[in-house]
Amino acid sequence: MFSKPQIKLAGWLLLALAAVLLSWALATAYVIPSDSMERSLLVGDYVSINKLTTDDPDPQRNDVVVFYAPYEPQRGAKQRTLLIKRCVAGAGDTLAIRRGQVLLNGRPAPGTGQLQLTYFLEVAAPGDEVQAALRALGIVDNLEPSGLPAVTTNLETGRLGYLISCPAATAAYLRRQPYVRALAEAGGHVPAGTLFPDQVDFRVSQARSAVPRNWQLDDYGPLAVPKKGQTIALTPANAATYYKIVAQYEPNPGISWQQGRIYQHGRPLTQYTIKQNYYFVLGDNRHNSEDSRFWGFVPENYLVGRAARVWFSLDPYADALHKIRWHRIGRPIR
Repeated sequence: MFSKPQIKLAGWLLLALAAVLLSWALATAYVIPSDSMERSLLVGDYVSINKLTTDDPDPQRNDVVVFYAPYEPQRGAKQRTLLIKRCVAGAGDTLAIRRGQVLLNGRPAPGTGQLQLTYFLEVAAPGDEVQAALRALGIVDNLEPSGLPAVTTNLETGRLGYLISCPAATAAYLRRQPYVRALAEAGGHVPAGTLFPDQVDFRVSQARSAVPRNWQLDDYGPLAVPKKGQTIALTPANAATYYKIVAQYEPNPGISWQQGRIYQHGRPLTQYTIKQNYYFVLGDNRHNSEDSRFWGFVPENYLVGRAARVWFSLDPYADALHKIRWHRIGRPIR
């Protein structure tokens, strides 16, 4: 039999061990900083990562992956910001998006996760009660200090309401509520020429494709994802698609961008053989995610690993008693 002091000491040791394990988990996990993956992942989730190995190197379609940002050229590859998105297309796939539906090699791609779109919610009387109802449905706005969607005006109709992001099932529920006048999709559009490959190098240079495509978030492609060993004939029509691969991801000497073409040592480069595999990733919050539609492919050597489980989760907008999202701890990521 153990004495009371021994039992008490054992209890304290268990608590200390739990604290150490939790600190380790938080230190090695990736914390979700933005809403680009909602609702599959929430702001404040701590995610464990299964690192890719030589025995298991390639992410599969629909894997949620962590990787280094394919921009920020002022930083070394391993010093860049870590990002998390869903891998929707692998090397050798041809991807397109039509009316929000991802197509792979001409066929609808089976999806996982809880996809969100952006809507304008027009209500009869904006106020605290409506915001509380939205909060109860898990609808938040991470750009607002309170986390609650703010009242705004629909620029097309002049009517008051809220700009919200939610899954299709939640949108269908809202349309049946008496306080809702209308709910219409309000995302998916960006200024013409904003997306890859019309914009050759995301946020870095003013270089533009010689042949603009003017794709949109929900109407994108077709775009072939490069595969190791593939030889590409380079033309003004496709040079923007491959420029970052040739100049940055697989650095080659003497590369420059001139008049809508890739040059090497002052002469147009007419063909190139891809040296590694590439991937195309999307955020599950499809109208609120800067992903491969903006900056192109993720190189194989920028991948860190697959997101496995939610280790821990803190609600940034909850009070102290409800800060920990207990129901999310240990949840596998799909």
